[in-house]
Amino acid sequence: MKTIRLLTAGLLLAASAASASAQAVKSDSGVYVGIEGGMTTYLVSTNEPLFRQWSESKNAGALRALIGYRFNPNFALEMSYLSLGDYELSSPKVNDRRAKLSANTDLFDLSVIYKFTQFVPGFYLKAGAMNSTVSLQYNEETSSGRGRGRSASQSGYGYSLGLGYEYDLTPHLSANAGFTRLQRLGGSWDDGDSVNANLYTAGLKYRF
Repeated sequence: MKTIRLLTAGLLLAASAASASAQAVKSDSGVYVGIEGGMTTYLVSTNEPLFRQWSESKNAGALRALIGYRFNPNFALEMSYLSLGDYELSSPKVNDRRAKLSANTDLFDLSVIYKFTQFVPGFYLKAGAMNSTVSLQYNEETSSGRGRGRSASQSGYGYSLGLGYEYDLTPHLSANAGFTRLQRLGGSWDDGDSVNANLYTAGLKYRF
């Protein structure tokens, strides 16, 4: 009888340990980190008639580092730093002189994410607030390469809306791809100008 009791207690203890281990591996909440790369398409609206004659390069690279906390399988809160590559304008060449304007963006954002666990498991929606700084560089160049330059920056608040899909590769590692609309980069600009962007990314997340 004593042997049976000891055996039963051992089996219950092993089952309890296995259950705890499984819950740790398949935890529905906790901290995660991630990194994403992709492409940005700038959408610039300006009332400056001079720029309408300039050539535009509006596609640039993007890199995003993030940390988040998942409260349950559906909801998470995520904070990230995002660096966007250059948006460029180039004037026609006049009297051996050309003007170039380039801008790049750094931003921090805080987003709420809702991830579907039914119907389309892995599909997610997100919305957030962001603070961004657009750094501007203006240069005048000649064929000899000499020129003068000026720099400035514009900072302010905006918001983001996005959607995407996340797929679990392992209990801790997942891959994702998404689209995010970045609205009001640099905040409110003078003369009614606006800078927005479409962001396309793919990346990895690791859950602790």
